[in-house]
Amino acid sequence: MFSRRAALALLPLGLTGCLSPTVDASLGAKPLVLEEAFRGHFLAEGRFVSRIGNPTRTLKVVMNGTWNGRVLTLVEDFTYSDGEKDRLTWRFTKLGPGRYSGTREDVIGPADVRQEGNVLRLSYDADVKVSGGKQRVRFEDVIYLRADGSMLNIAVVSAYGVPVGDVELIIRRAR
Repeated sequence: MFSRRAALALLPLGLTGCLSPTVDASLGAKPLVLEEAFRGHFLAEGRFVSRIGNPTRTLKVVMNGTWNGRVLTLVEDFTYSDGEKDRLTWRFTKLGPGRYSGTREDVIGPADVRQEGNVLRLSYDADVKVSGGKQRVRFEDVIYLRADGSMLNIAVVSAYGVPVGDVELIIRRAR
């Protein structure tokens, strides 16, 4: 059915009803503007925790973001605790103040991205690889800027409307 890899084909990166992760947005210091926050080099570390019995899986992500004045391109190189590696590339197009549309190789249709103060919310469906084929899952991400300048990405992953896992990543600018 649903594999660990399927749940981790994320990123960072919005939200529907009770499936939405919640964070205390008051903890951030300033607005989180996508094209500013993800321009440059970043390192992320975190884990996927299954709600359906698969073991917890840790991961590291090296990110590189470039902004051309209209589109933020964010290349993500994933390394999982079992040695698996993957590369995915987001392209976020600015639609207006605090609004973006995102695409990625495995995302079905555009991802909806909204900025609300120090919080970014991403909502999208993705076809992720599982043993024997692909599985469509829904990602509901909240990324918020913390007072220390790092970002916390919390995501709920669901299949057929049922939450199957949670992702938590801490994202820091590379030095």
